[in-house]
Order: sequence, then C-alpha cells, then structure tokens
Amino acid sequence: MADELASLRIQRDDAPARARTGDRPQTTGKRSGGIGWLVGLIVLGVLGTAGYFVFREGQGRMFSQDVELGSVTLMSPAQNDVTLVATGYVYTRKKAAVAPKTTGRLARLFVDEGSVVKEGQLIGELESADAQAQLAQVRADIAAARAKVERARADVEDARIKFDREDALLKKGAGTQGAFDDAKARVSTARAQLAAAEADVRAVEARQQAAAVLLENTRVKAPFAGTVVRKLAEVGELIPPSGVGIVTLADLGNLEVQADVSESQFGKVKVGTSTEILLDAFPDKRFRGEVSEIRQTVDRAKASVTVKVKFSDPTSGVLPDMAAKVSFLSKPLDAEALKAAPKLAVPADAVVRRSGRAMLLTIDDDHVHEVVVTLGGAMGSLVELTDGPSPGTHVIRHPDDRLKEGSSVKEKKK
Repeated sequence: MADELASLRIQRDDAPARARTGDRPQTTGKRSGGIGWLVGLIVLGVLGTAGYFVFREGQGRMFSQDVELGSVTLMSPAQNDVTLVATGYVYTRKKAAVAPKTTGRLARLFVDEGSVVKEGQLIGELESADAQAQLAQVRADIAAARAKVERARADVEDARIKFDREDALLKKGAGTQGAFDDAKARVSTARAQLAAAEADVRAVEARQQAAAVLLENTRVKAPFAGTVVRKLAEVGELIPPSGVGIVTLADLGNLEVQADVSESQFGKVKVGTSTEILLDAFPDKRFRGEVSEIRQTVDRAKASVTVKVKFSDPTSGVLPDMAAKVSFLSKPLDAEALKAAPKLAVPADAVVRRSGRAMLLTIDDDHVHEVVVTLGGAMGSLVELTDGPSPGTHVIRHPDDRLKEGSSVKEKKK
C-alpha cells in the first residue's frame, strides 16, 4: 500500500521537463501540420491552374499542327475570259550540257556564265600535246610512205625498160627466152611493190585523219547559238566525255512554258488556244502566248497532261526554270487589255478577321506569322488583295483560333 501511494505522488522536479516537452507542444505540432497541408494544397492548385494556361497558350508553339496550305497568286485582269488556269515552269527548246568527245584535262576556257556564243564557236580546249605529237608522227610516216611509192615507181619504170629491151632482142633473134621471162617477172614484181607502197600511203593517210580527229576532239565548240547559263568545270579539271560537261548552253530566244493541266480539264485545251502567262519574277508584267504542243501521254501520278505554251511577246530577261502561271483564254488579249496590271489574289478561305482586321496566316520556317491585308473584290473562290504579301507566299487555308503568331505548323499530307 505504501508503494502504491508513493507512485501517486506528484514529482515536482519533472515539471520543467514536462513544460519543455510535454503535452502542449505536441498539440501545437498537430495544428501546424494541418496548416502546412492546407498551404500545400493551395500552392498545387495555383501551379495547376498556371500550368493549364501556360500549356493552352504554348501548345501551339511546342507541337506542330497539320494545316492545309494555299498561296498568294497573280490573277489576270481578263478573268472573265479565262477558261482554265495551270501552273508550270519556263523551259528552253534548246538546252545542252556541252562536253568534249574525249577524256582530257581542261587547258583553256574561253567563255563565262552569261556569254553569248555562235554556232561552232570555240568554247574551250583540252590539253592536246599528246594528240599533236601523234599527228606529227603520222605526218612523218606519210612522207616516208610516199617516198617508198616514188622509189617503187622508179623500179617499175626500170623493169619496164629492161623488159622492152629483152622483148626487142628476142624478136630479132638476138635474145634468149630466159632473159625475156626474167625481165617480164621483174616488171610484175615492181608493179606489185608499187601497189603495196601506194596502199601503205593510204593506210598512213587514214591514220592521219584519225589523229586529226583526236586533236579536233580536244577543241570544244558550241553545237548551236545560245547563252552560257552555267559553267560546269574549271581550268585544270579532268573532263570525261560521259561527264556533266564544261558548260550548259541554252537558247534563250526560244522559250516556252510547260504547264500541267488536270486530266479532268484536258478537253478545254487545244493547239492554238490563246493564253496569258504570268511569271513570279515579273509580277507587274504579262505575256501573251499560244498553245504550241500537247504531250500525248498522261502522268498517272499527277493525273495531268503536259501542255507546251510558246511566248508570243518578247522574252527579254526571262530565264529557264522560272515559275509561271498560264491562263487559257476564250479569246486573244488585245494590246489595250495587255496593259492592265495583274491582280494579287488569295483563296477566300485563307482570310481571317482578328481584332477587326483582315489577316492572312503565312508560313515562314514552319511557323505562323500574322499579316494584316487589305481586301478588294471577290474573284470566284479567290479574293483580291490590294495590299498583302508577295506572290508565291504560302498561306494557311481554313485556319482555326488556336493558330497564332509563332505557332508551329506542318503541311497536311493529302
């Protein structure tokens, strides 16, 4: 009993310790832990909300969106007379990579890019020391062969004289049959030797022609009159006859446009149809043309037919491979209609309105740029631009609100 009563006695010496580590501090810790959880939930909520807005605004910049592309084009003012529009490129009827007929090192080049040459004009020369030495040797052989011919002719003449003498003696009875036969045989032998010597001369002369051709093949000449549009080799390079050549020559006075016409629209085109040609390189200039040829094959991959259009107007400054758009007309353009400037146009479904302004979403390095434009009148499925990007600029058709300045995009596969 005394021990149990002693256990119930208050230990006053432990009070300070309990005050330092007792029940009240434990209760305070539970309260502070609850406040920490509440603060953490608030922070997570704020971060989640901020992340959502950041993701919503930045996803267009981080992830590429598939888009349908169109382009800014030039349209004919004579739009009412247009029956069909096709795109293509400028070609020249005469274009060739000029190369030597033999292998050799380029020793001299007499033209540069832009040089105008005539047919047969010397363009370049290969090293020809070996060919010249071979030709000189053959000429010496010809001289030796011709000397042998002269000697053989002298032998024939000498044999003939002796034969005549023996023949005369035999007829007078002063000669012998044996001497006559020997003289006759010498004539035949001399004539055979002369024939062989003359054949040797012809053989050596043929070798001379071959050597002269080899020497001539080191000289590269223009196959036709034209302009050097590209230099393909430099002096000192080894040029094989089956290589790319030393220059590319083109007749810039005989240009045409090759345009791809859809197979479904092919029936609208005939040889002689009047056309209007617009070049991206000359946006303010129009050229009259005429269908000169229709290729008699269909490109199954593109479901199109190639139509060749020749220029009716001078083509000064026009170069091969320039992009062109051909408008096939129901009637030819007159001089007055030709003076009207072409109109800038864009697909109507590419125009959007944002903040009260008409805009186009153009593409530059797979990113969106917002371009403010000024619109004119409608032109069928197109709309005229009185102020806007240059021809050929790619624009997004049917753009949605997610596409903004700087959004990453890629062309939708068809």
